[in-house]
Amino acid sequence: MKSTALLLLVPALAVGTAPASRCKAASIPGPTGASATRPPTPDPTYGLKAEIPGPGEKPVGANARWIWTAKVSDNQRIALRRKVSIADIPKKGILLVTADDFFTAYVNGTEVGHSSPDPANTYVWRDVRRYDVTKQLKTGDNLLAIQGTNAGGQAGVIACLSYIDGDQPKQIVTGADWKASEKLDPGWEQPGFDDKDWAKASDEAGLTGGVWDGSMSNWPGLTGGSSYLRRLDLPVAKVLSVDPHDGKIDGADSLVGPGPAALKITPAPAGSTEAKCPSVTLDFGQDTSGRVDITNASADAIKVALRYGESEDEAHDSPYNKVQMLDIAAGEVGHGVDSAFRYAIVTVLSGPAEGVTIRRIRLNMAYYPVEYRGAFDCSDPLLTRIWYVGAYTAHLCMQQDIWDAPKRDRARWMGDLHVSGEVINNAFLDRFLMEQTMERLRAEAGTPPTGHVNGIPGYSCAWVAGMADFLRHTGDLAYIERHHDDLVQMLDFFKKEINQDGVFANRLGKWDYVDWSPGFNGGGPHSLAATHFFMVYMLREGAWMLDQIKDPGNAARFRAWAEDAIKAAQDHLLDKASNTFGDRWQDNAMAIHSGTATAAEKAAIWDKVLSHPYPVNEMITPYYNNYCIFAMGEAGHTGDALQFIRDYWGGMIQEGATTFWEGYDTRWPKEHFHRFLQADNGQGYFVSLCHGWSSGATNFLTERILGVRSTGPGFATVEIQPELCGLEWASGTVPTPTGDIKVRVAQKGQHIVLDVNLPRGVTAHTILPGKVTQKIQGQHIHAEAVVPG
Repeated sequence: MKSTALLLLVPALAVGTAPASRCKAASIPGPTGASATRPPTPDPTYGLKAEIPGPGEKPVGANARWIWTAKVSDNQRIALRRKVSIADIPKKGILLVTADDFFTAYVNGTEVGHSSPDPANTYVWRDVRRYDVTKQLKTGDNLLAIQGTNAGGQAGVIACLSYIDGDQPKQIVTGADWKASEKLDPGWEQPGFDDKDWAKASDEAGLTGGVWDGSMSNWPGLTGGSSYLRRLDLPVAKVLSVDPHDGKIDGADSLVGPGPAALKITPAPAGSTEAKCPSVTLDFGQDTSGRVDITNASADAIKVALRYGESEDEAHDSPYNKVQMLDIAAGEVGHGVDSAFRYAIVTVLSGPAEGVTIRRIRLNMAYYPVEYRGAFDCSDPLLTRIWYVGAYTAHLCMQQDIWDAPKRDRARWMGDLHVSGEVINNAFLDRFLMEQTMERLRAEAGTPPTGHVNGIPGYSCAWVAGMADFLRHTGDLAYIERHHDDLVQMLDFFKKEINQDGVFANRLGKWDYVDWSPGFNGGGPHSLAATHFFMVYMLREGAWMLDQIKDPGNAARFRAWAEDAIKAAQDHLLDKASNTFGDRWQDNAMAIHSGTATAAEKAAIWDKVLSHPYPVNEMITPYYNNYCIFAMGEAGHTGDALQFIRDYWGGMIQEGATTFWEGYDTRWPKEHFHRFLQADNGQGYFVSLCHGWSSGATNFLTERILGVRSTGPGFATVEIQPELCGLEWASGTVPTPTGDIKVRVAQKGQHIVLDVNLPRGVTAHTILPGKVTQKIQGQHIHAEAVVPG
């Protein structure tokens, strides 16, 4: 398609000096129809204030410390002890405990609980265990003892014993007053053992510090370790089933809606199993990050089994957070663990014989407050919905860091952040969490780097690329300057990975992960090639940033290396017979996206690879399909990419998604769909239904369909090249540091009309097909074109 470019320099205007007539002329039509008041977002927090709040409720055991022995090593077991003196008959003792990686806890020589490896959960330490130890405590001297096991890396144990001594509430927390030993002599956990030769425990970090960042579930008062998270109570949207079993249930419908409930339950006979006890299955309407709160209005304590699920099947069959047991005193509120879920099953195991009264069940959402500064709307309601579901997916991953997912892994992964971070840039332009997360990820690789970000070469590439995205959106040159050495050192670190041909060879032997797909999950020519192309992308982005912060020497050095790496790819990775880089989507897509593929190679890759469905056994995750759709657009097939988005991301929505899933293929079974989702070398309910790396369609709609792409720091320069691809119209907003860019483009027949409002001081490069006419009114661009027949 032939196009002409119109370069417009919009001068900076003083704030508040724009004439009223200009403001009126610059208006851009907003969302239409039902979305005129609220867009089709599943986000319950949409429209709430975005100010970062101050500290919230003080957590239980706020002074608890992560402790260990002075020496930390892999495959290590240690012992910890603390004596406790209780003057009066102890009442209600509760022990909170977890360990990185595992623990066994004892009170007065009796084991009260332990944690152990779980193949479906590589972050067992995040699951704080709660034990009622009232019966194990006694008047006089008591002993707390914990065995800690470290599988690898940093290690720690953290615990808090809360009890009533007479009428006085007291707490004993882990700290330097505990004793520690690497020797587990017989009887070490018993009160009579002599620990006089044991050393003081080593203080590793506070409750919300160190590598743990407070990111534990079920520690009361701890909202992901963050004073800047907020809570929002969400009502039950629907009662899916009422199962009295061997009890009786009345008033379940009263759980729906904002008012107080009048749920009356007659418990099953004492000793009944969970399957025989009365239960209700609840739907909260959308996948959400938070916990379930249950208000017990009974005359006595009740015991409740609580199951979560991102799908109803997960809640029934295999909840990721296991079955939670809550003991809720009369008049008190019981709290489930923080996780991501949509469905909950509440089963009353025991309570007063005269009946259990539950006054309220709520989903207590934990969320990071943001403002939806970005927006998107178009003549296809499905695409509009996809934009907002992607934005909500990224938002739920914004907790005390930007996580891959709020259910699993609840961890910082830079590949995920390269996708979700750009969604955050386009939708919210939040800086605090972006800066914090990128800094922590880079710090974990060492300074200078001793390894790759997250231990994955491609994720080091993603860190550099994510920094460049951040600079384009925020314009924060000072931030990049502060990380100048980190940037240069990371780029230079890749020299250790290159073979004699100048090709990435993973010479350090790290996990060369690209995608959860055969041939791309570390090792082999496909993952090596895809990482080589990502390295090219990284080098070019790094050189661009160094140019912006006035380091032309290093910029030229890395730009030259990028050109050498492109030549090496052409010489050693290109299949000259097909003019492609093999027959798989992922490495060919990154060859295009990195700028390695020539125009002829792009055409061949489309004709021979990307235009053909990939076999179902060669799944591609939503993560890498992000790069695939951008590659399609960059190869001149934006319309095909748009249809792929309708089929793929729209397919998830058609199957009921309110957030985008960690793994998906339109050909996987639809009935009991969650059982068949694949990711992380496995299949089943552990696969997340809200994963930040799956939100990339939102970026595509902003950057390719609306066509707004920043080309300079903080949108100092911007390219606006909308591609409607059969849509009648599209409009939207893109946030910048100096204000919002508002765009509306419409096409009728061959006639295209573009209206743009720009913030002050922005140079806009607008590209429309055919002949362009334009009219400038202050910060308003009006352009029209006729598409050649």
